[in-house]
Amino acid sequence: MELQVKDIMLTEVVSFSPDLSIDVLEQKLLNDRIGGAPVIEKGQVIGVVCRSDIVKRLAVEQANAMMVYDFYESPAYISKDGLDVNIIANLVGHRIENMKVRDIMTSSIISVTPTQKLHEAADLMLEKKIHRLLVIGDEKLEGVISVTDFARLYSNQYSVSRPY
Repeated sequence: MELQVKDIMLTEVVSFSPDLSIDVLEQKLLNDRIGGAPVIEKGQVIGVVCRSDIVKRLAVEQANAMMVYDFYESPAYISKDGLDVNIIANLVGHRIENMKVRDIMTSSIISVTPTQKLHEAADLMLEKKIHRLLVIGDEKLEGVISVTDFARLYSNQYSVSRPY
């Protein structure tokens, strides 16, 4: 018998609100020792957020800040309206401090069903270069399957008999 997603998926799923601040999200990811989770609003999955989303967004904000800094510090630029680098830096910092999960999450949802074969889920993860898949059945979130679940399956810590 070939294993299905439901045989190894995690059913106690940590999820986040789209209105959660990025600093709280980062702390929760660390505390729960997870790399990412679904984003749920009004009982519906609206996206997925992970640590790399935080890193990517902060890198973009930093690049934008550096570009603005370089422009306003250029000897060719003469401020006529009193804008200076400190004001702009404060604006960028304020934007980062007020960023929410909805600002950085991935809204395209890649999922599998509980009865899908494990090798299909693994193939999809490799094809899409992702570390986790949402498991959706009957139009609701039933679990999550991650690369850690596959590692656990083939380690000595899993109770399902090995398929070989």
